[in-house]
Amino acid sequence: MYKIKSIISCIVVCVLTVSLCSCGNKNKSEEYAAIYGATIGGLEDDELFAIVETNASSPVLLVTSQFYDDGSGNQAALCCDVYYAIDKEVKKIGMIESFGTAYPISYDKTGIYGASGHSMQRFEIDEKTGTLVLAEGIWEQFDENGNASYTLEKEGKTEALTEEAYYKAFEKYSEATVVNFTYGASGT
Repeated sequence: MYKIKSIISCIVVCVLTVSLCSCGNKNKSEEYAAIYGATIGGLEDDELFAIVETNASSPVLLVTSQFYDDGSGNQAALCCDVYYAIDKEVKKIGMIESFGTAYPISYDKTGIYGASGHSMQRFEIDEKTGTLVLAEGIWEQFDENGNASYTLEKEGKTEALTEEAYYKAFEKYSEATVVNFTYGASGT
């Protein structure tokens, strides 16, 4: 079994490198293969991956086994494990979860997003501690009379938001790119 995984790992690294080189991204393909080739090669048959660039100085590997077609050509997911290279070792540093297929895991240059109809969370990679941290979260809550209130959690502090500020903050998620998970080398 170990020999088969080693062979598969080598094939994935080679395909990843060749695929990205042919797209004109030689430096990125070499970086991705060097960082995540062995981890990708060790994924289970039902796991898909994506490599995304966020706030971190190196790419981030996202892995899921629960995915769906979002109708826009993406294999989207509601939850994924997050892997990052810390001191040249790839480690699972957390999990991100969304609630409902209308809110797939997304990303931009500031972080990775999870959301629901009443919340949005933006996570960042903290390179000093090697962890996934909640950088910003917004929530809509309802009291017993059905009145909505809005809160923001940022930098460990919680504050009230207006409805307008809540929807403006939610726009960050709406404008982020849906993570497109895939098998094999085309996930980069």
